[in-house]
Amino acid sequence: MTLDHEVAFDLELALAPADALAFVRDVPRSLSRADFLRSLRLEGEAPPVVVAELPVNAALFGQRLLPFRSELRTTARGARLVGLPLQHDGPGWASVDGEAEVEPAVSGSRVRYRFQIRVHLRLPEAERWGGQALLRMIEYTAQTVLERVTAAFPEALRAAAREAEAREAAATVVGAPAG
Repeated sequence: MTLDHEVAFDLELALAPADALAFVRDVPRSLSRADFLRSLRLEGEAPPVVVAELPVNAALFGQRLLPFRSELRTTARGARLVGLPLQHDGPGWASVDGEAEVEPAVSGSRVRYRFQIRVHLRLPEAERWGGQALLRMIEYTAQTVLERVTAAFPEALRAAAREAEAREAAATVVGAPAG
């Protein structure tokens, strides 16, 4: 079973464009408040790979942690995630693609985020109507969880951005000439 979901949103940040670029390119920092991701880390270099697990509840099968790996590429205006295929023996896996683009704004910067998430679940074959009903219930439950997770993306990024803004403001005050 494959489930697809997209999320797109813009954030206004009180960060200068250069600081906003650094923020979106630092995935562990920008996703530090994404408590719906498990075991988030970067592996390797040039380009690094974002590795994490996405929790999805599959009805009677319980919560499953679906791993994903996405190559992190810097772009002129931000960063891009390119989902990598997985050879995974577990109950499923996810593919996460996305892009963050920074542009100057009156308040500092505007960041346009776009994510595409594809969840691949391994489920038993349903040969009878009861099994088919169970698969539909699993699909509905997993889709609902996926929608909740993607709906949480904007707030998680906003919270991490507020922390970055506060650090930047504190650094500016500390570095300001005494007057």
